[in-house]
Amino acid sequence: SAATGSMARSNIVADGSVSRRDFGGLVAGGVGSALLLGDASPVSAAGKPVFVAGATGKTGRLVCQRLCARSGLDVLAGVRSEKKAADIPELACASLRHLDVTESVDDIAKSLAGVDCVVCALGFAASNPLKMSADAHAVDNVGTCKLIDASAKAGVKQMVMISSILTNGRAWGQEKSPGFVITNAFGGVLDEKLVAEQHLRSSGLAYTIVRPAGLRDATGGPILVSGEDTLNSGEVSRASVADVCVEAIFAPGSKNKVIEIFETDDGAGTAKERWFA
Repeated sequence: SAATGSMARSNIVADGSVSRRDFGGLVAGGVGSALLLGDASPVSAAGKPVFVAGATGKTGRLVCQRLCARSGLDVLAGVRSEKKAADIPELACASLRHLDVTESVDDIAKSLAGVDCVVCALGFAASNPLKMSADAHAVDNVGTCKLIDASAKAGVKQMVMISSILTNGRAWGQEKSPGFVITNAFGGVLDEKLVAEQHLRSSGLAYTIVRPAGLRDATGGPILVSGEDTLNSGEVSRASVADVCVEAIFAPGSKNKVIEIFETDDGAGTAKERWFA
């Protein structure tokens, strides 16, 4: 079934770990929001190691925290710097493993030994305006594709990827929309993320691609789940993104799906058991 929802004023961000909301608001839009139906009862994953790539990022650390709250899971936090990770309270419950996506596929695969599922929360940090294109290409495209290849090489069965709404915006007439123009100004990050999404789809791994609307730290209203290539604005908290990603690991209907999510301030959200078709 389908329902319509109105989306709040949006500051779209593309990175899964670093907010760019200071660059101005976007136009609010009313977009058809297909509420996805399906059985979301959890599958058995007790004892299966789950690896979070980008665990020191603002969203990745929340994914780790929520995974640790589930009994029977071995949570592995993929980090470049153990020193930095040691200062992040949300990672105290996880085991730290080295991860640097600038390294070779073989080296990355060694860090993924024994892992059943990878949650990819990678995203470049827009710290140097002169290097945004190079950084977006290195992390959101090449680095993420190497993580996918390493996952397949290591025998990982499943990947949950945090991407962004409008990643495929060119294909459905959104190339000139405010959300696409402003977000892609950050080093062409939407184009880079699309390459990684397509690589995951063809990798042979079971996948769920979660495309959040504009990321914010503050918790908002109920989560609304929409179909692929439907949202061009809206906002969603990092906490809600983490909740949806963790649920994607366990919900049998989540495999080989792309969903888009935002939070509504003026209505009921999508029930958790209906997040995935």
